[in-house]
Amino acid sequence: MTAPILPQIDEVNRTFWEGCRERELRLQRCSTCRRLRYPPAPVCSNCPSMDVEWETVSGRGAIFSFVVFRLAYHPARGDRVPDNVALVELEEGPRMIGNVVDVDPGALRVGQPVRAVFEAVTDDVSLPKFRLEE
Repeated sequence: MTAPILPQIDEVNRTFWEGCRERELRLQRCSTCRRLRYPPAPVCSNCPSMDVEWETVSGRGAIFSFVVFRLAYHPARGDRVPDNVALVELEEGPRMIGNVVDVDPGALRVGQPVRAVFEAVTDDVSLPKFRLEE
């Protein structure tokens, strides 16, 4: 199996990645307008505030859209096709992109409920993915 592409962890996203390592999905909430946001950013996309809090969210959501990659467009993905990639609308509102694991590509449907799961790829990095809810 080829090594996955690892995220660049910095001061803006460190809390997100620490949460993933601890099997928690943590998102930023603007302290001014109270909007929950993903991906992590230094400034709120709704207002110009730089004040932020971190919140652990449920990790539950629904498939908003998806694609199945049947060709590896990068060498690091060579042994990971077909690859289910979904845009998931979290229960709390934000949408995030992630792999949907442990499911046949032909079984994916828009609206299916999913929950976040985490794949440890190094001692320091766990990647968030999604699994269909029973």
